[in-house]
Amino acid sequence: MLRQEEPEPVYRELVDALADNVVPMAILCATMAAAGTYVWSIRPDPLTTAASLLCTATTFVKIVTILHHRHHRAAYRGAALDRVRWHEFVHFVTTVAVCLSIGLFSVAVYALPYPVLHLLPIAITFGYSGGLIARASVRPHIAGIAILCLIVPNMLAQMLSGEHHLFIALILMVFAAAGLQSVAFVYDTARRAVMLRLELEQLARRDPLTGLLNRLALREAFEALASGVRQPVVVHAFDLDGFKGVNDRFGHLAGDRLLALLAARIQSSIRDDTIAARIGGDEFVMVQLGDEAAAWCLARRIHDQLTRPCDVGQAEPVSVGLSLGYAVGQLPDVSLEALIQQADARSYAVKRAGGGIRGPEALVDEPAITFVPVEVLNCPV
Repeated sequence: MLRQEEPEPVYRELVDALADNVVPMAILCATMAAAGTYVWSIRPDPLTTAASLLCTATTFVKIVTILHHRHHRAAYRGAALDRVRWHEFVHFVTTVAVCLSIGLFSVAVYALPYPVLHLLPIAITFGYSGGLIARASVRPHIAGIAILCLIVPNMLAQMLSGEHHLFIALILMVFAAAGLQSVAFVYDTARRAVMLRLELEQLARRDPLTGLLNRLALREAFEALASGVRQPVVVHAFDLDGFKGVNDRFGHLAGDRLLALLAARIQSSIRDDTIAARIGGDEFVMVQLGDEAAAWCLARRIHDQLTRPCDVGQAEPVSVGLSLGYAVGQLPDVSLEALIQQADARSYAVKRAGGGIRGPEALVDEPAITFVPVEVLNCPV
């Protein structure tokens, strides 16, 4: 119940939520300082004072940890998984330290011969336990262990105070179990909410038929590239020649199957840092990091893959042609719209010439494109 496995994107989101606890921790820090001062005004006790100062100090460290997380939030969201786990561990250690110090303060107060003060650790324990359930249950092992660190010292202190306090200790035990169940419930609710939101975001950025990126995700991915180091970039724009004939002859279901098969071939033909998107019916765009030689190699590979016959469940395989144009620019100086416009113009020019590939070096009125074997160009497979 205390330790759960989640998909990595969900895990990252839930750890990120730990940065939203500044206000509750600030309230706790002020409360512990006020509680220590109040106890000192009634009975100046060194142990209680030391425990109160320890509570205030650990709470302050926890606040600094949260503020550091908030300040570097963007970096942590894109950080390596090991770094995210380490930061979660820091949250765990600081939270448990706060709870153990509160437990020590509770035991010190119970040792004082003032029954009116004995309500103070109970109030602090239950108040902070409620905050842990509400705010820290996104990491259930942190919230669960922290609640036990809060309640168990109170429970043991009541058990050692005599038989008349055993019933109170039993109630604390019951509420500890109930608190753990509440942690599990809040965590499960938060996890499902994050998963649903991420799924909806994925649907909003993916073409449902092909699984490729859509226009929105293409723009976001290009902007992410443009925010990085200065480097050459290539935009390929292409559509399928004869695709309408496939739809007319075999129906739209066969056309959809063809698009899905060709999208899979695109995915298998590009590197991890190349972006592929479907922006229209049979219109596609790819964004590639590299120079014109790399652009030609990829364009040639895509042309070879997409013009091969496809089995779409008909009596015979179907095949289509390809008209591809590409444009080369320099990030971050060039915009996606400008490169798409250039690549589109070359794509339509080569379509009028009978199909094939056209890059920046081709003449507008060139009637045909001469293909060079990929092996000759030393293109990576």
